[in-house]
Amino acid sequence: MAAYFLFNRPIISLCILPCLSMAAYADDVNEQISDAPVVVLQTIDTGVKMDANQNLSQENPKDNRWFDRRHRDGKKFLGRTAHFMDDWFGKTDPNKPARAQIRVMTDIRHNEYDGTTIKPRIRAKVKLPTLERQLSVIIGDDDLDHEQGGGIYNDARITPNSEHTLDRTQSRKDNSSLALRWSNFKDDIGVQTDLDIGLRSDDLFVKWRGEKRWSHDHNIGGRFEQVYRYGTKSEHYALSTLEFNQPQSSIRTLINRSQIAYTNKENDETLGWSNSFYQQHNWQGKRGTREFSYGIYAGGDIDDKQATLNTYGPYVSYRMPIWREWLFVQTDVSYYNDKAQNRDHHVASFGRLEVVF
Repeated sequence: MAAYFLFNRPIISLCILPCLSMAAYADDVNEQISDAPVVVLQTIDTGVKMDANQNLSQENPKDNRWFDRRHRDGKKFLGRTAHFMDDWFGKTDPNKPARAQIRVMTDIRHNEYDGTTIKPRIRAKVKLPTLERQLSVIIGDDDLDHEQGGGIYNDARITPNSEHTLDRTQSRKDNSSLALRWSNFKDDIGVQTDLDIGLRSDDLFVKWRGEKRWSHDHNIGGRFEQVYRYGTKSEHYALSTLEFNQPQSSIRTLINRSQIAYTNKENDETLGWSNSFYQQHNWQGKRGTREFSYGIYAGGDIDDKQATLNTYGPYVSYRMPIWREWLFVQTDVSYYNDKAQNRDHHVASFGRLEVVF
């Protein structure tokens, strides 16, 4: 009965969040949305991508303040830099220009046990299509690659592991990753593959990711993703993801995601599982795509082939562009426990302010 109420009744009571009050200030919420049943993409675009030949004359002439000019200058610089790097490897194709994007974020987490933590993060990507097999330069916190697609993950976002509100040393290490990525390898069975070779702080690593998508009857989509990473310092890490989704309307999708994570460092092995069952709403606002999701999370450890339940509870998440199409705010609120650390169910919040170039 609780699951029926969660996924089939209005959730007005969950909407009393700081981010929604900001949404009311930023945009007119009385927008008309069509209910025609179409397939909804689960993962939203994080911003506007830029290439060297992109025409910036379409910018709103009213958006000509100092910060707008600085943002446009940054996009132009990224486009020129990507084109310059792409030109190293041969003659460029105007129909396949090099692209660059930078995401700059500030994450704030709070709960009654760990207090408040602040973590600045950056993630940059430069695509170089001139190479025979597409090459990208990836800069910044590579943990962000595992936080895409909605849902709440059982990682440092839930239980921050830091004694300081702002751990500058750890932030520098996390954001100092630099890698080369070969993409668009696809064999006859349609598996999308990425291969990264990089350096994070003093950890030289290799990371492989494979993804397979397929369709079922009744408009059900499936996705399987396998990630394996080996670092000279961090050693072994593997993450398996199995996901099913079914669009419920033009803006709403029901999603179930199951994951198994494995680590092995200095012969200390850990194996954990998690499952997120949630609904995700995507709709277009005046400044871009908004995403609202709510659901139930459960996770725990696997010891001697026996799975234990350690953490479970509901969560709600909202993300939207504010003020400008390149400025985003995100707010997540969860109500989880943690048996391993003797923590009862408690309210935890996560906030993110993000600028996309």
